[in-house]
Amino acid sequence: MLDKNGVEILTGMVVEITGAYFKNDNGFWFVDNSPGDPSWCGSDHSLKKISKAGKVSVAKHNICFWPIGVFVSDRCKRAEADRWNKAHAQIEVKKIQNVAEIVAHFEAKAEALRENIRREEWNFGENSEVVKKDRAILAHYLAVAEAVRKGER
Repeated sequence: MLDKNGVEILTGMVVEITGAYFKNDNGFWFVDNSPGDPSWCGSDHSLKKISKAGKVSVAKHNICFWPIGVFVSDRCKRAEADRWNKAHAQIEVKKIQNVAEIVAHFEAKAEALRENIRREEWNFGENSEVVKKDRAILAHYLAVAEAVRKGER
């Protein structure tokens, strides 16, 4: 998927959403999962809220998707918000100075996965499909953390 300037959106990148129907959807986010990632089966991007200074949000509503998913119980309001977002919402890849918390986020996901892999090796063997899949996900998380650290994303 491309941003408004034609830049491909990749996992680990910082993006800014503007023009969204709900103001909570506007702002800075980092891409937590993208289509094609070994850890993601969705067709959209999963985003986590971040400040301009690089601090990852711990607020209750700190997750978004691109294209924006509208989750309200009023069917008319959801239809109105979907129409508005299709017409007005835009996403743009941005650079921020401090990416330490983004790097730490992906490294923490990798570390948690190491424990799972160790248990899966005990349960299913080192060459099982489950272990191979989780090793691919682990390598992906470490690669994303390194790319963000180097400023490539």
